[in-house]
Amino acid sequence: MQIKTNITTLLIFTFSSLLLTGCDTYPYKKDIQESNDYNNPTGDKALCMMVGSVTKSMYPYTTYYMEGQDLPFAQERRKAFNNRAKNDGLHLFAGIGFFTEEYAGEVDGRATYRYDLTDLGRKYVDWSFGETNFCFGRVVVDKINRTKDTINGVGGGTVRDVYFTYHLENVPDWVKDPQIYKRFRYFKKQVNGEPFPGIHSYKVSGSGKLTTMTCVSGTYKWASDFNEEIKEE
Repeated sequence: MQIKTNITTLLIFTFSSLLLTGCDTYPYKKDIQESNDYNNPTGDKALCMMVGSVTKSMYPYTTYYMEGQDLPFAQERRKAFNNRAKNDGLHLFAGIGFFTEEYAGEVDGRATYRYDLTDLGRKYVDWSFGETNFCFGRVVVDKINRTKDTINGVGGGTVRDVYFTYHLENVPDWVKDPQIYKRFRYFKKQVNGEPFPGIHSYKVSGSGKLTTMTCVSGTYKWASDFNEEIKEE
């Protein structure tokens, strides 16, 4: 009886695997590559680091102090916390030549600084979301690993997550500094162009049509708290 049960279980598992592999002939690799390239037409802005809400027209930009910005994060101090993160981000990227940085005097006993984009900074800047962001890289899909269907808990319907391996190309040297990529929660293998796991999500219609919901290219990340030390590797 136990042998029969095990055989039945094995047959069910094998059939389920065939549904995900042998019977699924959708060209995931080609489609996922095209989606990533569509989101990154220049081929060098797949992943981004968010500096803060400074639009193109606001440069040269002068920093200012907000009460409570030096305190730990709390929802009621969110705007002040984000202001400090923005000021710290401007200073960080000035250190690698993306901004000029000039002392602009004191306001209420607090030092202020004036920033303007350099030619180097303009090469990598991205203005999405009305913010200053710096971006890099192109996603190259290496292989498809597996798929998983789930029910969308928000709007209903089926979501198909495709797990794949990719590597990044067109990654400039400034990104490979641990003080930069770790601050924005990226990874050493990722920025060094080594194989790295990714997830591409599709919405599955009733007829089986797949529509991209999310892909790797177009990822934007805030910096971690600048009061936290980044440890060298």
